[in-house]
Amino acid sequence: MQFLYGEFAKEIPENFAPPEAWEDFGTVMYPPKICAREEVPGGIRWSLWPLTFEQYIGDEEPDLELSKKAGALARNRVAAWRRVRGRQTKPGGWMQFSKKPWRIDGYHKLESGDYLTAWQKNARRDARLWREALDTLYAMEEIPLEEFKSAYFKSTVAKKFGTSLLDVFERKMELPQVLAQVKLWGARNLKTKAIIAGTAAHYSAKNRSSVRECPFILPEARQTFAMTGLVDHWFAHSQKNGTELLLFTCFWQKGEPRGWQGFSEFKSHFGLQYVAYPPLLMRFIPGKFF
Repeated sequence: MQFLYGEFAKEIPENFAPPEAWEDFGTVMYPPKICAREEVPGGIRWSLWPLTFEQYIGDEEPDLELSKKAGALARNRVAAWRRVRGRQTKPGGWMQFSKKPWRIDGYHKLESGDYLTAWQKNARRDARLWREALDTLYAMEEIPLEEFKSAYFKSTVAKKFGTSLLDVFERKMELPQVLAQVKLWGARNLKTKAIIAGTAAHYSAKNRSSVRECPFILPEARQTFAMTGLVDHWFAHSQKNGTELLLFTCFWQKGEPRGWQGFSEFKSHFGLQYVAYPPLLMRFIPGKFF
């Protein structure tokens, strides 16, 4: 399979998993707030009566009999199974409606030494220019959620695509297990004191991994290389705390909005290998009506 941004990994690291599969990622908070939500063995379930859905992520086939006995929402429902590696064939009872990967993610395997050597030339240049301005024109700081949100609302991302990702992130931050694993960083203009770019970094000790969430940049920061500076800060912080894999999710695929390509192009500059997950499988599960 050809991919616009680079090579697919020949062997996926043992500790690699999509962040939605991490135990402390707060995936149960992704469905809209209006829905009833609950965790089930190996996945999550959400419902807005009379519709009920389940999602499972992993290579082991979901135990649907076990999930039927769990929770209060085990009605007639539709299950989605998002596989990660290995098993490419379709088990009995599951339906496949597309041959496309359900998503393509990238990862950087972080090692000792200068990680910039694995970055593309333009990213190395941008990191150097940002570092030259750091502590004189700008500062990289850990910031509170309210300041993070306030800056996000003014960002290019919010103006073009809305705040749905931030809404999900804010719901997740209500969970203590998520709050304990997240860092919020902002690039501050030392003259105006304003946050001009920011990102969240979610860590998983079990998977020895980290992923960015809700990165944003304000129009005034376009010429400052602040977004590359945030990635640089994330890499450096992760290297110090022993994180092994840095994940960049949701790379553009043919058929998706072209407006997403610029984000994927930027993310591809940081020495990544890519994982194309097997196609999504769906299944109807009979259950109780009420």
